[in-house]
Amino acid sequence: MYVDISTKHIVSIPNAKEKSKLSVEFSTDSLCVIWYAVINNSLKGIDQMKKMTAWFMALLMGLALFTSSASAESGQPGRGKNRAPIVFVHGLGGWGEGTKLNDLFPHWGMTAGDVKAYLNGQGYEAYAASVSPVASAWDRACELYAHLSGTRTDYGEAHAKIHGHARYGPSYEKLGPDWPGESIHLIGHSFGGATIRLFAQLCAGGSAEERAASPANELSPLFRGTLGGSVVSVTTLAAPHNGTTALLEPVKGVGVGLIEAALYSMAALDALVPGFGAYYPVHLQQFGVDSGATLAELAQNFAAFDQSADSARHDLSVDGARAVNQGIRCQPDIYYFSYAADMTRKAQRGRAPKRSISIMLLEPSLRMGEKREPYATPGGATIDNRWLPNDGLVNTISALHPFHEPHRAYDADNVEPGVWQVMPVVTDWDHIDFGGGLRFGGAAGVMEFYLALAGMLEGLPK
Repeated sequence: MYVDISTKHIVSIPNAKEKSKLSVEFSTDSLCVIWYAVINNSLKGIDQMKKMTAWFMALLMGLALFTSSASAESGQPGRGKNRAPIVFVHGLGGWGEGTKLNDLFPHWGMTAGDVKAYLNGQGYEAYAASVSPVASAWDRACELYAHLSGTRTDYGEAHAKIHGHARYGPSYEKLGPDWPGESIHLIGHSFGGATIRLFAQLCAGGSAEERAASPANELSPLFRGTLGGSVVSVTTLAAPHNGTTALLEPVKGVGVGLIEAALYSMAALDALVPGFGAYYPVHLQQFGVDSGATLAELAQNFAAFDQSADSARHDLSVDGARAVNQGIRCQPDIYYFSYAADMTRKAQRGRAPKRSISIMLLEPSLRMGEKREPYATPGGATIDNRWLPNDGLVNTISALHPFHEPHRAYDADNVEPGVWQVMPVVTDWDHIDFGGGLRFGGAAGVMEFYLALAGMLEGLPK
């Protein structure tokens, strides 16, 4: 499975050696350090936060100038059999349409430009959903439904009681496609993979627990099991289907810990600084993390969320992912595709990151690739040397396919629904590069990759 991606497998991604030597890495790790300082100061002053917010937005406006050269180009609509709309779903820390941040700095494309606009210019119909950057796969799936249907988020009566939070969350304006009137292709990056898998499962089968907990007239259509056929395909990009070992051990220096600190400090800003949520909504109102909370309540509510089994931190862990996977199965009428990456090389102590990996992924990749004796997680999963190759945040073995679901190597001449078509492992992109990358100019080949992917999805049998 660990082979270079080639032109006969969707698209050729240029080798790292072909990337410009003048490419400069955007110092996202420095940004994380700044946000980490904010949260460590225990929200000492609103004025200071406003200054930090202004600085952050100014930085994004500057970055937007570097992305303008990769804007959408006009093209001819394709003529495939399955021209369903494409809906992108971001992962941990991401954002989408309906946020001011996305207007300044598109999540899908980042410094490479605007992937959604590019595909629209090529005749495809593409959208970028916006869900919580830190919530659980379940809560995010419910938010995805609300965004697609233009309703208030309903997390379900049973789910809300189990996890001790409010049943209802943010209201959304309807995202573009005429869904569920027309079916859609779903593409999820990183934790967006679990989100769209669970969403597709709920569309097809609903939730027996929610049907038992609520009268029919109060039940969200997502839980009824009547939306089967509304999803054509599910494509995951560097998704931790089986969790990631990046969360198993304490972080040494810059890495996942600071990324989390950055995200959580932005959640505090969302609750405390008027207008910040319009740029980067964190959507944790159901946990009481909102403008109506005092500082003490905010700290208490946030700590409760962070330690709960209803958060991205939980679902991204190896044991948490196993729990999520228990409620998901491949649907017989949906096409499934997965892309994994390996940005490591052989080293004396296991696997070491390649020199071209994004700076902020260097430490997690080193730690994830360190050889050790096999061990078991508290939930009974075995972690051994098969887990060493990684893309900087997700283990390659985890991104190939969910362990418990049927899978096969991708064959362009024999694509079947109800089974994972596993693409050859990408060896020249890291975890962030799938979204466009944070180097000025973006990761090489991003637009070509997504144009070819859209063409493949369009060509699927109806």
